[in-house]
Amino acid sequence: MSDVREGGCLCGAVRYRAAEPLRPITICHCSECRGTSGGAPAHSACAADGFELVAGETLRWFAGPTSETGGERGFCSTCGAYVLFRIAGDPLMYITAGSLDDASGIPFEAHIFWASRAPWEEPDGRPTLERYA
Repeated sequence: MSDVREGGCLCGAVRYRAAEPLRPITICHCSECRGTSGGAPAHSACAADGFELVAGETLRWFAGPTSETGGERGFCSTCGAYVLFRIAGDPLMYITAGSLDDASGIPFEAHIFWASRAPWEEPDGRPTLERYA
């Protein structure tokens, strides 16, 4: 991979490289993302075959009991950071934008699972989608 972005968890035990181009950032308002993050997290994505886990001994995957998305979230078992999201059969690896070392230049595109948003979240003029497009 020549054009890559790097990132990882808070303590550095989980590290990855993601081939560019990354997808525009979306904010996910599904109940599971909000529950695991304490708010609506921002995600980007790259092709799964362009994703490389560089360090991941502490990476643990969790599938929610009533998943709205059908996916599972990757966390660091040391610091608890939510870093990755994947859906079986999906050609993308989703990356929490906050886990990127440098997220500059990645545009913010839309809100997803808007109907599940927390009561304090207000529209900001960006598109609100039912699912990730």
